[in-house]
Amino acid sequence: MRKYLLMGMTLLFPLFVCAQVVTVKGVGTTTYSTWLTASDKQKAYESAQVSAVERYFAENGEAESQNFEDIEEKVRANLDKFILGTTVINEQDQSGMNKYTVAVRVELNVAKLRNTLRKSSNVHKATVAEKSQLVYVFVGREADSVRSYDARVVKRAQASGKSRESDTKSTSGHEGETITGNSISTSATRTDTRNVTFNSSVRTETGGSVTRKADKTTYRILPLSNAKTAITSVFSQSGFIVADPEFVLDDREIRAVNKDFSSGSDLAPSTMRSVVASLRKSNIPLLVLATLDVGVPYQDDATGMQRVAVTVTGRVLDLKSGLPREVASVPAVQYFGVGPDNATAQTKGLKDASVAAAREIVSRLNVAGVQ
Repeated sequence: MRKYLLMGMTLLFPLFVCAQVVTVKGVGTTTYSTWLTASDKQKAYESAQVSAVERYFAENGEAESQNFEDIEEKVRANLDKFILGTTVINEQDQSGMNKYTVAVRVELNVAKLRNTLRKSSNVHKATVAEKSQLVYVFVGREADSVRSYDARVVKRAQASGKSRESDTKSTSGHEGETITGNSISTSATRTDTRNVTFNSSVRTETGGSVTRKADKTTYRILPLSNAKTAITSVFSQSGFIVADPEFVLDDREIRAVNKDFSSGSDLAPSTMRSVVASLRKSNIPLLVLATLDVGVPYQDDATGMQRVAVTVTGRVLDLKSGLPREVASVPAVQYFGVGPDNATAQTKGLKDASVAAAREIVSRLNVAGVQ
């Protein structure tokens, strides 16, 4: 069971997981007084390069973008260290407005940028005694069974009626006899009169209700052994001291965590209390919880290979105070793995999503000043 648990710290936002050099576009604009000079062009050119770096961090989420503000001046002063190559793709001189604009495509040295970010973080500046220990729990899973419920339909019909009838009948008659000579004649008349009145009214009501139940999903826990080293490396390089959960939590707690995540996206209150108590007993102040949900493989239109989506969600709890408090949280974000077969695509998707999640959490912890 232990092999199914990974523990650490962080969550996500779209990041380039493996690439250390990425290509990004940027646009720079400058205004000039009388005519366009080489100095004006250079100013717009450098502004476009900085814009490309800003775009890269903006695409990677709010936390990354905010962290970039801490190193922006250093990047501006040393563009040649962070940009490996620049290509001008368009330039425009609006002489009537004394405005010059240039668009460039740059190759960013992402490794250099990340190293610079780490050095500017609070956790990197802290001493070993000041740095926080953390335990991260990353659980990979895929849907094992999904129970869908048909809509429950209740129909109701109610009818009420009212009827009124009246009947009046009257009969009148007359008889007569006449004797003439040797004969007798008789006569008779009869008149019947009948009046019938009938009133009826009916009222009908129809209605009902439809009840729908959400699908009930159970999950199969997936091993994350291939991603464990990479996740730990992200946290360690960022300055945090990572504790292996297998040495902090006992077998019962690990089984409880797996059981809870196999049926839902949260730990049961009893499991959470037990995990927090064990971490506090070991003086570990940070707990990272994350789930990586693997989707159904499908064929990638661009490559023809198998493609798997991995959805990551998670949170970071600070356990130092009396009550645990959430210091970082990231909503569900998808990552994708591509491979020649389903197993390879799934393995790559889980690893890439895990590393990206760890980097995003580190960024959010740096923003929060956690060390």
